[in-house]
Amino acid sequence: MDKYEQFQIEQSILLKALAESGPSESLMRRMQALYKDACLVVALGPSMAIQRAPDDEGRESADEKDVAYYIKAIDSGALVKIFEARAWGDVSLEYEALVVEEQFSPGIRVSWSNKIAFLAEGKDGGFNAKLEGMAGALARMLSAQWHRCQVRLV
Repeated sequence: MDKYEQFQIEQSILLKALAESGPSESLMRRMQALYKDACLVVALGPSMAIQRAPDDEGRESADEKDVAYYIKAIDSGALVKIFEARAWGDVSLEYEALVVEEQFSPGIRVSWSNKIAFLAEGKDGGFNAKLEGMAGALARMLSAQWHRCQVRLV
């Protein structure tokens, strides 16, 4: 059984218990633990803020210059404000190497401390526009040519 199958089984058990008994402190702690890895992941293309050689300007994928630029931006702390959502708790950003359409892409993992509130707002895709807006603001701030975002549970 892989990690995602195990996650689905535990999620099913917890949702059934929630429906039968209602919320409890113990159940909320178990749910918070289950969703400990829930986050928004934003993949980023090359940045137009980086000077490139004329023959390299049309590149579709990011390179090591982009990675260094994105990591420096994350480390500065200036990007955190884009993702602040009081109900979801404290936010943290981390660099993550991703694969998009079978190619390397630098990315940013955005995590909030209150996973339950974060996921509850997104029930039935309810926060997709909000998250896409946040990811779009991030891409504009970093001058990324493109971005892709998704919610990751596991």
